[in-house]
Amino acid sequence: MRLKRKFFNRSADAVARELLGKVLVRKFPDGSTKKGVIIETEAYMGVEDKAAHSYGGRRTKRTEVMFGKSGVAYVYFTYGVHWMLNIITSKVGDPQGVLIRGVREIGGVGEVRGPGKVTKFFKIDGSFYGEDVVEGERFWVEDRGSLGRRGSKGEEIIATARVGINYAGDWKDKQLRFLLKEKK
Repeated sequence: MRLKRKFFNRSADAVARELLGKVLVRKFPDGSTKKGVIIETEAYMGVEDKAAHSYGGRRTKRTEVMFGKSGVAYVYFTYGVHWMLNIITSKVGDPQGVLIRGVREIGGVGEVRGPGKVTKFFKIDGSFYGEDVVEGERFWVEDRGSLGRRGSKGEEIIATARVGINYAGDWKDKQLRFLLKEKK
């Protein structure tokens, strides 16, 4: 069952944690699909978050979609190499989002780790900017049940600092990266 807009219309940290275990589905023009269980996310908390593209209310052509409705893709190109996939959260005018950092392919190669690798795996590029994840036909997120606050019987949810944001002052240490790990 597809996630509804109500799921995304909450704070990025809540959505980032609860996206773990959900399934990202990509439908291709030939009708085939590729699916991956979301196993790693990062939350970006909007205008006060020094690591967020919307920090300080920064509103540009690139970030405009962040200020709109939740459940929409914010896809951007970084380092001249990788596309990054974020899903907008919260309410209109509160530019928060969740970066998808890792998935576990269903029926395939295993884990895909790193946001650039995720977009390559799903063949997501700049044409997905502004795509509605709730109502769109090219990709969406399905609910396969709740993991609860700690995870499932065989897995646990771990919170850590986000990756590659040393410039973000005290925000660099906030526990806004969430991972689904196998229990040992």
